[in-house]
Amino acid sequence: MDPRKRRSRDRLFAAALEVAAEHPISALTVTQVANAAGVHRSTFYEHADSPQALVEAALTTELDRLRDELMRDHGDPATALTTVTAGVLEHILRHREIYRRELGDDGGALHGMLSRHFRGTTEALLRDGRIDIPITVEGSSAPEVSDAASRFLADGTVGLIRGWLGRPEPRVEDFLRIYLALLPAWWPHSTTSRIRHPESGPHPYGV
Repeated sequence: MDPRKRRSRDRLFAAALEVAAEHPISALTVTQVANAAGVHRSTFYEHADSPQALVEAALTTELDRLRDELMRDHGDPATALTTVTAGVLEHILRHREIYRRELGDDGGALHGMLSRHFRGTTEALLRDGRIDIPITVEGSSAPEVSDAASRFLADGTVGLIRGWLGRPEPRVEDFLRIYLALLPAWWPHSTTSRIRHPESGPHPYGV
């Protein structure tokens, strides 16, 4: 992506997250987000076809960058998975107004996005041979079992996050204490992780 287009994208990402913190994603308009970013509507459509798609792209980009960074830092899959989960929780706390509204009990606009992110982490580790799913089910292939396991863990994790966010003061360590106790024994996880303060470091889009 050329620098000019990247600058426009980052301005749109920052504006979308700022506006989405105050209003439901379903109520956002292209004009509203474009004006907040100081760009034309035509520039908006170079990056997304709707405000919801733009918000999801902004959050996904941040999550993917976080995952790439943390996965490089930790070779051991158990530590990597636990640390990435902690990093996702910190990301969610940075954008808690958005996630509290959009991870509703009926699924919410961001449930699928967050679930896909967790599945993506599992699938990447499986592809790289860093983990496997040591379960056999009669009548089911290994890929079917792996896919079912990754979906089971991803959607269960998002459900736990939804409940955690409902607390008056959600803390990463409180979530991990319960989460790690609930994870099945066959899933690699560590009881220790590098947990950074949610406010540490600048926001990637300057908000």
